Amino acid sequence: MSTPTAASHAGQPNRETNNDDLVPSSSRRSHETVDGIGEADDHSKTVLSRRDSVPIGSGVDAITADGGHTEIGVSRVEAFNKVLYQSGKSGKILLWLLGVSIGLTMFAYALDQGITYSIFTTMASSTFGQHSSLAAVSTASQIIRAISKPFIGKLADITSRPTTYVVILVFYVVGFAVAASASTFAAYTVGICFTSVGKSGLDLLSDIIVGDLTPLQWRGFFGAALSIPFVITVPVNGFIAEAFVDNWRWGLGMFAILVPVLLLPAIFTLYSMQRRGEKMGMVTMAASKRLRTGEGVEASEEPTNSKGSASWIKSLYQGLVDIDIIGLVILGISFSLILLPFTLAEDADGGWANGSVIAMLVVGFVLLAVFVLFEVYLASKPLMTKRIIKNRTFLASVTIYAFNQMASATRNTYMSSYVYIIKEWTTYEWTIFLGITTMGLSLMGPIVGLIQRKTHRYKSMMVFGAAARLISYGLLVQSNGNMIQDTARLIVAQLIYCLGSFNVVGARVGSQASVPHEDMASIIALLTLWSTLGSSIGSAVSSAIWTNEMLNQMRQEMPGVDEATILKLYGNIRTLRTTYDFTDPIRQGAIRAYAFVNGHIAITALIMAAVPLFATFFMPDFYLGTQQNAVTNLGLDGERVDVPERPAEDRARVEARSRPFYRRLLDAYYRDRV
Repeated sequence: MSTPTAASHAGQPNRETNNDDLVPSSSRRSHETVDGIGEADDHSKTVLSRRDSVPIGSGVDAITADGGHTEIGVSRVEAFNKVLYQSGKSGKILLWLLGVSIGLTMFAYALDQGITYSIFTTMASSTFGQHSSLAAVSTASQIIRAISKPFIGKLADITSRPTTYVVILVFYVVGFAVAASASTFAAYTVGICFTSVGKSGLDLLSDIIVGDLTPLQWRGFFGAALSIPFVITVPVNGFIAEAFVDNWRWGLGMFAILVPVLLLPAIFTLYSMQRRGEKMGMVTMAASKRLRTGEGVEASEEPTNSKGSASWIKSLYQGLVDIDIIGLVILGISFSLILLPFTLAEDADGGWANGSVIAMLVVGFVLLAVFVLFEVYLASKPLMTKRIIKNRTFLASVTIYAFNQMASATRNTYMSSYVYIIKEWTTYEWTIFLGITTMGLSLMGPIVGLIQRKTHRYKSMMVFGAAARLISYGLLVQSNGNMIQDTARLIVAQLIYCLGSFNVVGARVGSQASVPHEDMASIIALLTLWSTLGSSIGSAVSSAIWTNEMLNQMRQEMPGVDEATILKLYGNIRTLRTTYDFTDPIRQGAIRAYAFVNGHIAITALIMAAVPLFATFFMPDFYLGTQQNAVTNLGLDGERVDVPERPAEDRARVEARSRPFYRRLLDAYYRDRV
């Protein structure tokens, strides 16, 4: 986790230029190509000099039309940042307190992510005899986590960031309390869904704060640094899991206490920043968007005049309109009705022929069509506006994130169960193996960010990362279609999977670079909305394969075993492992069945992972410099940042038409280096 102090220093690095392939521009704004399509004309440059709006090609989001208000709000934020960073000890103490508190909170969050689902939920499902319902829990929580992202983003806009932290903390604590005290698996699922809202908020607000405090050249590093706590928690998770594997309720209760204690200093700090800003007549990053952008506020109006319940209710109503509340509800219900049958059909009477299952699917797809029609014809503020649809960078990033998440969720949903059965590992060894990818991704992310800082580019690294992840999925599959059991190959596949950070970090930075600062939070929320829905689809697909194949395969591999025993082993992996020795014919039959079904799951994930590689070629290759984004080219202090131009010979190469095929492919690849 980067401290604010570090981030503030990162915002003022020496302006370096790669002289090998870039030519410094003059003091004027660089001749800029947006997503490789269209160039800013003289009038546009004049408008930019007034910091209002920027003409867009088909790839980069526009700045909001109400440029005057945006200028007032952004100017206030930038002025306050200057004062805060130069206010001596008090400013540094606030920044360090904010950084340390969020860093420790992310440490606890990393512990949570490492063991709650893979260990505690697995054990809880077995306790209630509902192990086959794991994917249903994952699907439900992922849908809620996805839909809550825009809600949380808008809540931060219409109230303030510390207030939003308080709200998500309530969801987090209540959720873990309900799950820890659950007497049924349904109650446990409700609690986990509540925690999904809290986790969603922790993710989103942390990303937004990093975007506020860092320039593009450091965005990848500090964004990935939020995951550094996972490097520490992975080996620690093994000891915690060992201690709580039979007492998962106490393990869940631990997080209900730990996270509030660690996050409260950050909330206090943000409230202090907000109060200090009001006293100074300025607006901080902790304030609401209405004050930060000046929307609905006259130029002479002070932030302190915005108080009052009527004003807050009006802002809340406008926020619900802006967030497209009706569209989000329709979308959430639609995805729930479409995806949950994949996990529930096998247990329903008649399976897929069950009337309720059919009705859920029909209504789900009808609502999906209704959602599309509503967004096109009725929504005053649709989720996917024309500006966003025309933003090729965002669409490519959504595709990359969604299918990466989809493939990962498909692979991981029953991966822990598979390894638990096929290996005679201790709980610690089991947990460490599952944490290899978490630790590797957490280590690779900051390394990728440092490479981006040095090269100021990211697209070629994205191609490498997508290809590496594709290879990692392929290594899991044997020639006969079963999943591998060899320990060395399993570990190598886990390690190569971690190289996917090159792809993911690039997509994150590229998408944030493609929009102006005031639209960054919305883009992050929408990106995570669709990527999390992708994850829920992956969990549903994995569950569909598991529930439709596993029981029949267990019957084939364990002939002579009575149906009651098979059903018991199907619903409780702990019984399967603790009751039967590794060499027992029943255990070996179960291992063969698990390898067969998980092989099909791995092949499905492999196919999904091919999509991000293809989508990466549609990403532009923005220059990552000291600017906050690649649209306005303004620094964190609001001053114009000179962005190097491409060399004249590069432009000539792009414009050339009579080239061999392989050269034209290279031209297409590099044409978006802006």
